[in-house]
Amino acid sequence: MNRRMLRLAAVALAFGAAVWPTGCAPGEIGTEAEACISWIYLETPADAVEQSDAVVRARVIDEAGTRPYEVLTSTTFTVEVDEWIKGSGESEIVVASLPRSCGDTGDSMADAAGGEPVVLFLRSTPEGWETLTPFQGVVAPGPDGGAPEKWPEP
Repeated sequence: MNRRMLRLAAVALAFGAAVWPTGCAPGEIGTEAEACISWIYLETPADAVEQSDAVVRARVIDEAGTRPYEVLTSTTFTVEVDEWIKGSGESEIVVASLPRSCGDTGDSMADAAGGEPVVLFLRSTPEGWETLTPFQGVVAPGPDGGAPEKWPEP
């Protein structure tokens, strides 16, 4: 296991085994097209709230830039916070939308951009806020405006 893999494993343990590298396409590890990350699956939004450092009801406004995430590039977004459901912070934050990897170029925060309210499950890192996972970091609010009781159907 190389140093990058060991670092990722250490990060995974620090975040409750949130990520673990899996088999990648043949070739030399270190390019975005070849990088694969298996993300933890959280059974319910309540589990995501528990695993998050912060949860906000907010509106994803626009792209703010990019930042590295392991060997991938993560897009950052400007977010206007309507309510801090868990945690506290500013009324406008920048959040990194974690990359899906394994050739999947979709972006949940990009899909949510445009001003409609969403709930973001966030973790705090030295680089700033980031979604908990690329698949379960953004969800439509429940009837009360907070996290819904269950994940929407795919």
